Amino acid sequence: MSASAQEQKDSGNKGAGREQPALISAFPHLLTITTRWADMDVYGHVNNVVFYSYFDTVVNEYLISKGALDFENSPVIGLVVETRCAYFASLSYP
Repeated sequence: MSASAQEQKDSGNKGAGREQPALISAFPHLLTITTRWADMDVYGHVNNVVFYSYFDTVVNEYLISKGALDFENSPVIGLVVETRCAYFASLSYP
């Protein structure tokens, strides 16, 4: 069976060939973020757009904690130039 034929066959299998989540130990910097009621969509899940605001919060907190970002005294800004998000489970409030 060709690779593309196998991919088509596997696409019908839930989770087949799907990337698995990394272990939390693979991440050198962690930040606990409390979800808010306003983060939820009509389905009771944290809205996809909100995840990117979480990313921004973590990046800024990291840069500030390492002394690389000082909003009050420096013209330097931090930019996230590329992101990617693979959803493995829903997230909800609280």
